[in-house]
Amino acid sequence: MREDNRVHLAIISLLFCILFTSSFNQSAIADDTLKIPALFEEATNHFMIGEYSQAIILYDKILAISPTDTKTLLMKGIALGNLDRHKNSILEFKKVLATDPDNLMALLGVGVGFGNFGEYKQAHKYFTSAYKISPENHIASNYMEFAEKVIGKYPYNEVEGPKIHEVIKIEVVPDWVKNSAGWWAEGKITDMEFISSLQFLIKNNIIKIDDVKETKNNSEVLPTWIKNNAEWWATNEITDQEFLSGIYYMIENGIIIIEIPEKTELTKEEQLVINRNLWEFERYLDRIIKTVSSDTRYIEYPNPSGDVIKKFMRDYVKWNFEQQIEMGNASFPSPTYTEIDDTYFVEYKIYVNQQPNGLPLDHVSTLSNSIAYWEARTLSADNGKDVKILFTTTTAKAEANLWVTWVVRSLGENVLGHANLGKGVVEVALGGYGCDGNFQLYHVDTVEKIMTHELGHGIGLMHSTNKNNIMYPSLSNTQYAYCLLDVNKQFTKDVSGIVLKKQS
Repeated sequence: MREDNRVHLAIISLLFCILFTSSFNQSAIADDTLKIPALFEEATNHFMIGEYSQAIILYDKILAISPTDTKTLLMKGIALGNLDRHKNSILEFKKVLATDPDNLMALLGVGVGFGNFGEYKQAHKYFTSAYKISPENHIASNYMEFAEKVIGKYPYNEVEGPKIHEVIKIEVVPDWVKNSAGWWAEGKITDMEFISSLQFLIKNNIIKIDDVKETKNNSEVLPTWIKNNAEWWATNEITDQEFLSGIYYMIENGIIIIEIPEKTELTKEEQLVINRNLWEFERYLDRIIKTVSSDTRYIEYPNPSGDVIKKFMRDYVKWNFEQQIEMGNASFPSPTYTEIDDTYFVEYKIYVNQQPNGLPLDHVSTLSNSIAYWEARTLSADNGKDVKILFTTTTAKAEANLWVTWVVRSLGENVLGHANLGKGVVEVALGGYGCDGNFQLYHVDTVEKIMTHELGHGIGLMHSTNKNNIMYPSLSNTQYAYCLLDVNKQFTKDVSGIVLKKQS
């Protein structure tokens, strides 16, 4: 009797231990999950100032709690890419694509990674997929165009791609389903029991239904003809297709509505296939790395590389008019004007500086759009007469009323450009560090807006209080040409209110 009590007590103790441990583990998991927002914010703060290694440590802590957290996988992928760890970066993006094949940022991220290995045809494939999903997205468009240009310039030998594994789909109706149909026709099982077997056919794409919402039988008894079909099918008197077409007819016409539960978790088989494909893909990347190390490949970057920035800083005086803008505009000749029919025609001569070498986006050509913008407008003089602006270019800096240049240096926090008022220097930033901690080029539309604004100061216009006016002192939205974080603004800090600075 005492022995039995001890055994009973031991079982109760063990059960209590299991329940307590389970409860404790669930509580610990819940507590860890609550930590994710704070960890992500801390990681992002490191990320945005270029401390990518510190950010990755925190992203890994989040992924230890939630291994499939898409936002974290994407951020980690970008951080790894910014550290030139391109293989690992691509693998993070591929993890996202394994369960979300239409994720725009992940598609672009894989494409960028391939581009950094010189595999531009593969890069173009991913960029094109992103573009097809979102043709209005300027990042996808810019990357696709960039890859197309590079493919034509630098021929190379492609590395053989990975083997792709797929989940094996059932393509024929299993015998047990046919048995169920026979039993149902004989009245041995209920309508609902038979309907449950139909769910199997739909789940395995033997019957393909686009939109199935809830489980119910709209009629108390299924039609007699379908029972006849089931009996004939069970005895092989009609084909699988003939029987399935009858089932499809009932579903399509609402005679029966089948519930397919939402897929919340991957099956074991699906996860194994994903893991195997990632393994094959990683071996593929290893082959690329080996090939790149033995081949001579020219890698072209859409954003200026560190070497380009160094050259820009080495020839600082050539590209920057910082000294001149600090000195003011007194030494610049004033523009000339003529008066015809109570309208002043003011002529500005512009010296246009070259754009720094190594920048694939052509911002110089967009200057013509800014010039056309102001030439098409009629301004007002202090005496009420109309003013029309005319621009001519000159190669002589001494006779120019305006010097226009593009810079990659910082003009001050959140400052995109500045200009002397009425005559002098117009400087416009080509990019900045506000997207992902690296220097990123602005989109051509953004640079054109900045140039048009600063050119307005150059011809003597002050700021406007009208938010829709080009002379309003800040931009509501600054677009980057190639920054992956610009694909989805929820990943970035608010960049509204960036200043278009002028100096008088």
